[in-house]
Amino acid sequence: MSRPTPQSAQEWYAATRARIAATGYRPAPWTDRPSWPFDGDLVQRELDPPGGERPRGGAGGTDCFICEAATGDGGDYVVWRDDVAMLGQPRDDVALPFVAFLMPRRHSDLSDLTPSEAARMGELMVLLERAVTDVLDVPRAQLIRWGDGEEHLHWWVLARPSGMDQLRGAFTPLWDDLLPPRPRAESRGDLEAVARRLVELAGGELPWSSGGRD
Repeated sequence: MSRPTPQSAQEWYAATRARIAATGYRPAPWTDRPSWPFDGDLVQRELDPPGGERPRGGAGGTDCFICEAATGDGGDYVVWRDDVAMLGQPRDDVALPFVAFLMPRRHSDLSDLTPSEAARMGELMVLLERAVTDVLDVPRAQLIRWGDGEEHLHWWVLARPSGMDQLRGAFTPLWDDLLPPRPRAESRGDLEAVARRLVELAGGELPWSSGGRD
């Protein structure tokens, strides 16, 4: 039996537009969730047709600020690193107790990781959550990968305060965008405390500390 040919992006759009014309958009499924951060009606935007893929920042390793941080001393961006990976502080101010990026030091996207790099990144995801929950009053860490902005792989690592059920789940990043940001020095202090614990659990170094190694 022959298998159907997968839809192109244009075919998917045409079929979806036809379903919209026939049945309309589905009601938003999130508004009754206690973690939804908005009140009032939502207005669905029109679905735009597919166009060309927008280029991502640092494509091919050119003008990649993550690569620059990886090859230098890390500046005020890198809070922990080893030979394979590093942990970075967002350049924008944040509201949650913990927001960081877990990234390979080598310029690569997710599908470009070698087996050994992928294994180390997976191990670090486990140990980083352990470090975060050991140090901060948070229940767990959430790891998210979008990858549409920068080509260099970066896992978002976020944690909400314990007991703040209104901030749990898929809308945690939205709450971080909406809530007033913490003083940057306060966020940095928490990141450095987590980084110290990560050294104990996973090795690596603290490039911002005296002599680099803790």
